[in-house]
Amino acid sequence: MDRYRPWSDLPVELLSPIADQLALIELLSFRGTCKGFRSASTEASAKNGSETPWLIFHKDDSSECVIYNQHNSKAYKRNIPELQGAICLASYEGWLLLSKDETIFFFSPFSLAKIALPNFPNNQIDGLVGAFSHVPTSPQCIVSVISSIDETYVEVHTISKGENVWTRYKTPKRFSLKTTIVGATFDHENETFYYMDSGDSTLTFSVKDKVWKPYHIVNVEATSKDIELLPYRCKTRMFRDIIENIKKHEKAGLEDDEHVVVCGLTNNDVRPRPMVYCNEIVDVSPLKSRVRRAVWIQPRFFEADPNQHW
Repeated sequence: MDRYRPWSDLPVELLSPIADQLALIELLSFRGTCKGFRSASTEASAKNGSETPWLIFHKDDSSECVIYNQHNSKAYKRNIPELQGAICLASYEGWLLLSKDETIFFFSPFSLAKIALPNFPNNQIDGLVGAFSHVPTSPQCIVSVISSIDETYVEVHTISKGENVWTRYKTPKRFSLKTTIVGATFDHENETFYYMDSGDSTLTFSVKDKVWKPYHIVNVEATSKDIELLPYRCKTRMFRDIIENIKKHEKAGLEDDEHVVVCGLTNNDVRPRPMVYCNEIVDVSPLKSRVRRAVWIQPRFFEADPNQHW
């Protein structure tokens, strides 16, 4: 008599290495096979999959989202209630920093893992831009949220893993960012947050020294070789450059009366320096009265203990 062992009975030591090599969509299918496959893939993150960031489109009044893989122009629909009415402040390593109903929390849209943060002291969420240093499950994670108070000052709120209260820092605006804040990122080597405006200014804040420094961005090819280089590269029109291709294939279901508000990301997989996609607002006009939100995200999968607290 022939004997065989069902796939569902394979030992974890065989299943886990398989799961570790799967790209995101394949990993999600793998996890849906049975409890054994799901348990064996607890540590899998799909990090060996596509390095090209994906896009998630969502509306303020709906939980139905479109996930767009620009590498192969494929789109997937998924119901994600946490994104309904949410505003994305930052995207990094497959985690989103979201604001919703006067709360701020981390969210992994592919695993639906959620980690709440302490109450944010500023109720004005529109216009905020965030960044975080590590994934929120890391004990080293630091969160930074920057905003313009008025024409005079810029303020930053930070909070580190394990803290219960945000810390506020303020600096005169005349020494720093001149226009709309469009991006933020973290440099691990210098333990410093970088904040970018839509012009040629960058402001830094050292986590270690609590020191602000303003910078004026210039073209390095036209200047001395001794000039200080940014620890990242920056894309300011990434979404604008591909939107026509998205519309052409009708992947995102964008409607004629919608403009798009895009949250950028930091992609550390790019070498030799990380790539920062800046925030964008695209197709704004009096005829486009409704907003479609989009966020760049790396296709990663993360589980978090339901009882895990910040």
